[in-house]
Amino acid sequence: MINQNDLNFKRHRISDEDNSFKIEEKRSRERREDEMEKDLLEIYTDDKGVISDLSKIKVKKRRPFIFNFFIYLFFLIAISLSAYWFFSYFKSQSESSFVLNVEILAPTRLVAGEEFFYEVDYANNSRNSLKNVEINIKYPDNFVYLESYPSPNFNNNFFTFSDLGSGEGGKIKIRGYIMNKEGVNNLLSLNAGYEVSGFSSFFKKDFYYSNVVNSHSFDLSLDLFSTILSGEDYKLNFSFKNFNKLINKDVAIYFSSSENIVFEPNLSKEFVDLGFSLTEIEDNVFKINYENNKGDDFVFDGDVIIGFKYKANDRISDSELVTWGLRYLEDDLNLDFYERLFTLNIIKSNLHLSMVVNNNNTDQTVNFGEVLECVINYENKGDKEMVDLIIMAVLESDFLDWGSIVDDNEGKVSRKTISWTSQEVSRLKSLSPGDSGQIKFSIKVSDFEDSFIGKNLGVKTYSQFSMGNISEVESEDFKESDSKSNLIEIKINSDFTAREEIRYFNEDNIPVGSGPLPPVIGEKSNFKVYWIMENSLHELRDVKAELYLPDYVMWADNSNVSAGNIYYDLVDHKVVWNLDRLPTSINNVDVSFDISIIPTDFEYNKILILSTGSSFEARDLETGAIINKKTGIKTSKLEDDPIANLSSDGRIR
Repeated sequence: MINQNDLNFKRHRISDEDNSFKIEEKRSRERREDEMEKDLLEIYTDDKGVISDLSKIKVKKRRPFIFNFFIYLFFLIAISLSAYWFFSYFKSQSESSFVLNVEILAPTRLVAGEEFFYEVDYANNSRNSLKNVEINIKYPDNFVYLESYPSPNFNNNFFTFSDLGSGEGGKIKIRGYIMNKEGVNNLLSLNAGYEVSGFSSFFKKDFYYSNVVNSHSFDLSLDLFSTILSGEDYKLNFSFKNFNKLINKDVAIYFSSSENIVFEPNLSKEFVDLGFSLTEIEDNVFKINYENNKGDDFVFDGDVIIGFKYKANDRISDSELVTWGLRYLEDDLNLDFYERLFTLNIIKSNLHLSMVVNNNNTDQTVNFGEVLECVINYENKGDKEMVDLIIMAVLESDFLDWGSIVDDNEGKVSRKTISWTSQEVSRLKSLSPGDSGQIKFSIKVSDFEDSFIGKNLGVKTYSQFSMGNISEVESEDFKESDSKSNLIEIKINSDFTAREEIRYFNEDNIPVGSGPLPPVIGEKSNFKVYWIMENSLHELRDVKAELYLPDYVMWADNSNVSAGNIYYDLVDHKVVWNLDRLPTSINNVDVSFDISIIPTDFEYNKILILSTGSSFEARDLETGAIINKKTGIKTSKLEDDPIANLSSDGRIR
């Protein structure tokens, strides 16, 4: 406890100066408090000057930054999507909401030069009337326009319709033909558009259609020497079948090669007599002209040979490539619709050798079992005598029957070659300038064997020479290749076979025919016709069978096919079966149908011909060749039906 007496107070006198400072400080504090009160009154009073109840004020917490970020991002995405939707909607009105239905119809596979129709069907599928309808067509580059129904409003491809009511429509038919190469797509594009009442937009959409030239209306083969002596003239022949399909069109033959190769017409008398001529309209482009000078009754059968001469001025290189083809000419159009190429092997030698197989000196195709007829031509083109010549035929193949050789000169056979010296051909002892000769022989292509499947089937053949005084006769730049003839490559077609049988009983001895057997006058007898086709090596396309029925034989239908389509041609009285494709995975195709006869008194005791023989045709996809088969005559003896033969000799009773 503190004793009061122990406290010592120090007395202090307040001066006037200290007292004034404290008074001033107090006044300043009072002013600040007044200003603060005034500011608070302004904040917490309403418009009427009443102080708010501060106990009811809600304090909001500030949102976190990440929350605000996602809010802003969400609104940004929403705005962007909305803008994209509106843009896409208005942009797609001409397509996704396109109410003018358009369909293009035409054959998918064409024959070059043959007329066909493009058909454009259009219809208004909406409830509204369409205004100012436009259809603008861009034809394929090689399309030749002839006419259209209705007529176009502008050029030959622009069609307009002022008003197309709901549910209304129409058709545009465009007639023409395509002159183009095989396998090339021909694209037609169509732009359609219209307006709708109450809308300022013009709606439009594109449509497309493509078809391909599958074949030509003519057949064309080329015969020439592929190995030639420089400076020498050679013959080249174009052999046309069904050229009458082109006779009303302006067509030219063209060649494209180096300037070293020269071509000029070499027209036969037969060609000129038919009314043909050639005009060179530009370098190595020859227009084919035709004028019927035989009278109105003359009908051109379509077979014609167009001849040329060609030569290599010099040997610039050992071989040169030549492109040739057919060109369609009309106004400003130059349409190449058929194109092939060949290689010329150029030699410099004084002995000219040429190899010919089956009357052809170019590449070709053969069937199994077919005989190759070979000819070697030789001629001394120099100015010096040639002595002790040896001529050899080379046949590179594993598919020849060497035991089938027929050779009157009896040349020596060794290792896929046949050679002749002066011992076999006396003329080869000495060959004077200008002298020439031939050596002929034949050899058979092997019959088909299952072991051939999967192998590269073919024959390569050429001839070659040597001589005792070659250094004296030939120039210093003579090469070994100069001693060879033209090379012929022969492809072997697929093993396609076809046979025809006419039966009353099938192979299981079950009746498939009906009516009397043998046939009886005035009564109907039905027989079953079978077509059996087999193939295994190469895929086949455009397979076809035909049977022209005799007048007294009737089509009785009841057909059955394992593949393809069969029909009866009433006009030509023939049965036709077609198959687009026969792959190697299918080895057999069977077709059957019924025929019937009702014999007359005139046919009593006679054997009737039921089939004059069916024709079969197929295109080998590997070799490109057309394989043709023809069956023999079938009669009422039913040669293929052993059971029927037990009770019938085929004579009409």
